[in-house]
Amino acid sequence: MPKLFGKKKKNNRKEHKISTKAEIVLIAIVTTALVFLGWAYILQETAKYKESITESFGSNQEFLVGQAAKSVTSEMRTHITEDGYSFNQAEQAAVENVINKAETSGSRYWFFYSADKVIFERDREATRNVLGKSMAEVIQYWKMQGGTGLEAFRDMLLDGRNGSIILSKGSTVGDEIVSVKYFTVDGKGYYLGMSTLKTYVLTTARVNEHILYLWTFSALVSLNIIIFSLLMCLGIYRNKKESNRLIKSVSDKNLQIQELNSRLTSKTEAAQNASIYDNLTKLYNRQFFGSLLARIDHTSLKPMSIAILDINALKQLNAIQGYEAGDDILKKTSEILNRICLDTDIVAKTGSSEFSILMTSTNETEAYITVNNIKRQFDNLENSELMLSMGVAVMDNNENSILNTLTEARNNLILDKMLNKSSMSSSIISMMMLTLGTYSKETVEHSMRLRDMAITFGKHYGMKPSSISRLALAAQLHDVGKIGISDSILNKTDVLGERDREVIRRHPELGCKIVKAIPVLNEVALDILQHHEAYDGTGYPGGLRGEEITLNARIINILDSFDAMTNKRAYKTTMTVEEAIEELRMRSSHQFDPHIVNDFIKVIENEQQEDRKEHEYNQTPFNWKARNS
Repeated sequence: MPKLFGKKKKNNRKEHKISTKAEIVLIAIVTTALVFLGWAYILQETAKYKESITESFGSNQEFLVGQAAKSVTSEMRTHITEDGYSFNQAEQAAVENVINKAETSGSRYWFFYSADKVIFERDREATRNVLGKSMAEVIQYWKMQGGTGLEAFRDMLLDGRNGSIILSKGSTVGDEIVSVKYFTVDGKGYYLGMSTLKTYVLTTARVNEHILYLWTFSALVSLNIIIFSLLMCLGIYRNKKESNRLIKSVSDKNLQIQELNSRLTSKTEAAQNASIYDNLTKLYNRQFFGSLLARIDHTSLKPMSIAILDINALKQLNAIQGYEAGDDILKKTSEILNRICLDTDIVAKTGSSEFSILMTSTNETEAYITVNNIKRQFDNLENSELMLSMGVAVMDNNENSILNTLTEARNNLILDKMLNKSSMSSSIISMMMLTLGTYSKETVEHSMRLRDMAITFGKHYGMKPSSISRLALAAQLHDVGKIGISDSILNKTDVLGERDREVIRRHPELGCKIVKAIPVLNEVALDILQHHEAYDGTGYPGGLRGEEITLNARIINILDSFDAMTNKRAYKTTMTVEEAIEELRMRSSHQFDPHIVNDFIKVIENEQQEDRKEHEYNQTPFNWKARNS
């Protein structure tokens, strides 16, 4: 016997209780981790900030050194070539006239080396200490002063590389940003460079001040996190204390309620079963299912899916074999539903041959998987002539009414039944086709081929079953408006005149009006109205373009044209499949949606490749139904 909201299995549900102490320890761990990670990130970004300021300053300093190097080069060449100076005289003249006049300060200075000796360093006093020394000697001298990073500086000079580097020339000096420019004068190499204290750069750019602001802000944030965590711990402690008091009170009352409930259970069970269950299948009945939909809390259970299943031709089975046979099918179907549906699903018998399933926290894909499993097992029953139609709809987060979802599922069921020959609903479609056949048998055959093509292409295109049903119906009924057109025009073998073409062009509007008389086919009527609209806006009757045209209408336009090209018509020459494909490509982006054309051509080519050994497609018209039956 099913129970409200499914069978509750205790062994499948375990309640995890965390003690107050464990909760507080967890909060402390999370708080510590947040503060630690936050400060690690701040320190990392601080280092990156300092590095970016240093790199930016080094780039600017390299530019200044490059400009000064040009002046020194020009000065020395002038003295050597025009004034007859020796290299030593030209070097000293460059020091006096260019370097000494360049901008310097207590934190910034210039140096000037040749490839084999020091010419100038900082000022006269510093120059006297290293003047004439080779690179190896001056590097060793700085090392003795406590300098660092000098090996990289030495390699940079020996390689004649330009750029910036951070080093220290003495323990009392601190790190310096050193920029070097290498140049030659009459074949002799020189190094001109500028050095600036790193602390001066950071102070000038107010880096330390900005970092202090950042650290202060981070400290305040960390303090707030800690305070918030402490308040949470205090709240947990108080709630636990209050909870223990309430639990004791509730426990005492529960004992009384359980005693009363045991007395009432036996009296109410019989009445309850009669009011909410179906006598034959023991599933929920239609009245209970409807009241449940109105009372259920939708918010916490979204997405919710509703599936409606209907056994076609059950009435005919009852008439031929008796009601016992029909009741047996209903019982077996309910067993399949109970076996496949989850414990949390609500399964009800909502009609003489209809079942409804409410699946909570279930998306559309999961709902279709469940329904397809049910159909597979139903098909294995003894009465193979019976078929199961289905309609599925999903209430997502944007939908507020479950009743709208129920209506959508029922509409999708009707669309599916209209494609099932054993269903009474399909008689409407059959009547339309029969009427259309009295005007043009060729048009009916063309419409049936389009329906089969639409079903196959819809599956390849990844459409859901309800969308495939709508597409297939629209494809089958796309020319139903030709019922109102004279058969002398429809069957005319000569080229149609302008007036005849105008009459033919009215069939989408006529078809829309005919189909729209059936309320459930309103969307199908729109597809029929637009199936001759062109992607570039040159179609009819509305001159729509692009995605203003429904997806189904764009698909039917392609299927319609392909079938017309590859099947014999009284007024047209039949094309081969390859010729038709080429024609589709030529009209892509004009008459047809280019994306759908590409997918459609892939489907055709895959079908051709599979059956190439059995069919000669260059001579035989494309027979989709035969290939996919």
